Amino acid sequence: MTHVPGRWPSALIVGAALVLSIVVGGVPLLAFLRDGAHLHCEYSDVGESAPGTYFCADGIGYIVPVVTTFVIWTLVCAAAIVAMSAWVPAALRPRLLGVFALAPLAYLSWIAAGAADSAGRTSTAQSRDLWTAPMLGVTIVLAAFAVVVLALLVVRGARPRLVLYIAGGALLLAALVAQPGMLAALLLAMGLFGASLILERSRYEPRPTGPSRRAVP
Repeated sequence: MTHVPGRWPSALIVGAALVLSIVVGGVPLLAFLRDGAHLHCEYSDVGESAPGTYFCADGIGYIVPVVTTFVIWTLVCAAAIVAMSAWVPAALRPRLLGVFALAPLAYLSWIAAGAADSAGRTSTAQSRDLWTAPMLGVTIVLAAFAVVVLALLVVRGARPRLVLYIAGGALLLAALVAQPGMLAALLLAMGLFGASLILERSRYEPRPTGPSRRAVP
């Protein structure tokens, strides 16, 4: 098997992040789907019910969405590990993992948008108003993170890219503060983004004639 610098540490980080997202983030994810995104909920602001009340399914109704979410994320992690293979160009590996880091965040954001749209159909409130409270702040932060990931696709040079990685990590932490319910997705995104950083730094090897570093093509 062809040696890929940084592959095994990166794969271990991705695997550990997936396990943590399930074990540590599973309960917060269920709470986020029910009480944050209001998936499988109806919003009532008219009639005899108290205005602004959500009527949600019981906990059993969220088993399928939670399991489906983790299955999709497992497939994302498997694809990320495949992207670390020797046949993938060294410069492309960290870029692909950076893109994969967006997947769990985009998936939960999509669920939240769909849930708000569904709840808006049962009330006089606009769907965007139901989405704003749980998602506006974190979406702004995640949009900035997406810009960082896109910048990493085109920016060259070890130092500028390292600055972008630091900025991306800080934005993921800020997103956790903005919406703690997305802990599971953010743990996985941090793992994938961290693995991307390891692959990125592993591309640089000391020159045989001196301490300077060069990128592995």
